[in-house]
Amino acid sequence: MTYAATNYAATNYAPMNPAMTDHPNRTLAAFAATLDFDAIPAPVVERTINLYVDWLGSALGGKGARPVETLARFARTARGAQCPQDPCDVVIDRSRSSPYFAAMTNAAASHFVEQDDVHNGSVFHPATVVFPVTLALAQALGASGREFIAAMRA
Repeated sequence: MTYAATNYAATNYAPMNPAMTDHPNRTLAAFAATLDFDAIPAPVVERTINLYVDWLGSALGGKGARPVETLARFARTARGAQCPQDPCDVVIDRSRSSPYFAAMTNAAASHFVEQDDVHNGSVFHPATVVFPVTLALAQALGASGREFIAAMRA
């Protein structure tokens, strides 16, 4: 299948079975796409900000770690010279990069010191996966702080 055909199929997918329209993934995607900052309770916003600051500290804790610095160097090399239009921060050195390489480097840095948050019910580190991507996309899209917080919650 060609790229055009694959892209068309991905963007124009119509389920064969009407019952699939109630699939949990569709429900979750609709919630995430329409979540408005004003609908988020104040304690949830405050907790989100606290978790983000905690994640940022974990990411900065990865600065200087050989594997993280190696990955950051790879990202700079693979991306080429920094472009003024690169919209995203790499938090360990405040360099600019593409959304992809910034998210990858920030995720690695925040996971390195193993001080990230843990959801005890799932033994999962949600901040390590969610915050680097939402930060990169918020910067790339020029999102407001309110939009950034809503995206982190979604």
